[in-house]
Amino acid sequence: MDTADCLLPRHVPEMEEVSLYGIPAGYAAAMRKTWRPQVRHGVQLDVHGARKPEWVAVNAANPLRDWDGREHIPRAGHRKAVAQYEATRDAFLAEVTGGEHYGDIAEIGRAFAAAFNALDSRSSFIETVEREELFDALDFLVEEAQTAAGRDLSAARAALIEGVESSRDW
Repeated sequence: MDTADCLLPRHVPEMEEVSLYGIPAGYAAAMRKTWRPQVRHGVQLDVHGARKPEWVAVNAANPLRDWDGREHIPRAGHRKAVAQYEATRDAFLAEVTGGEHYGDIAEIGRAFAAAFNALDSRSSFIETVEREELFDALDFLVEEAQTAAGRDLSAARAALIEGVESSRDW
């Protein structure tokens, strides 16, 4: 997303609201500049949470990046969630590159669930959306591993999810 991608008011003359969050900083600035004059014509403009290029680079492959700045998720909770995701990802990748035996993968799933149980017990923030995002994050890491391994990891995914389901409280 850059300035060339900006949605122009002349292309959508009936636009009533422009609300953007967590977008690249350059794009945010361009959209604000483009749409600010339309506010006097009744357009609601809300562009916030712009992300610097460094943040985008670090978080491009982070499926929990949307948790950063989410109102009900504590900043420390977000950092610990990302660290746990990365630890789970690393453990999963190490396990699936070792062969076809997936015995320890269910344990990786249980550890993932236990870590998020502990995080959620401190300040209950895992709601329906976050629960779905955690499972999406697991799917993301399995797809990443599958691409890297060049083989089907459906059995490994099933073992990982089984481990999570056996231990999660969220």
